[in-house]
Amino acid sequence: MRVNRKIMRRCLDKKINALKNIVTFDIPEQGWIRTIREALGMTTTQLAKKLGISQARVVHIEKNENNLKISTLNKISKTLNCALVYYIIPNDSIKNIVARQAQIKALEIVGKVNKNMSLENQLSDTKEILEDLTKDLLDKNISRIWDEE
Repeated sequence: MRVNRKIMRRCLDKKINALKNIVTFDIPEQGWIRTIREALGMTTTQLAKKLGISQARVVHIEKNENNLKISTLNKISKTLNCALVYYIIPNDSIKNIVARQAQIKALEIVGKVNKNMSLENQLSDTKEILEDLTKDLLDKNISRIWDEE
């Protein structure tokens, strides 16, 4: 059975809205790994030994925390008795992002059609067509809204 995309977007938006409330704090200046390690009273040498890597590598990891693989962050988090929490939070609701993109795609399509129609003096009522095409894209062919022409 195919999942209804509208229901899926609505459920995802609810989950994301709940997350937005908890993701409100700034990353510590020295990064999370070093901050947690120091708060635990652990040295870079001790963390290195627990991870099975060199002390110099731990120092490098702490300085380059933003460039680590998720698997590396997960291993370090577990070693520090922490949980790695990974979220991608959209700047707007999924519903609004999809609707906006569908409108952009509909405008693009109608613009091309009207360009051809104007050559034949057959311009159409753009507003009504835009609404119909946007709805059609959302209801029947949503993946098309992301195509680049």
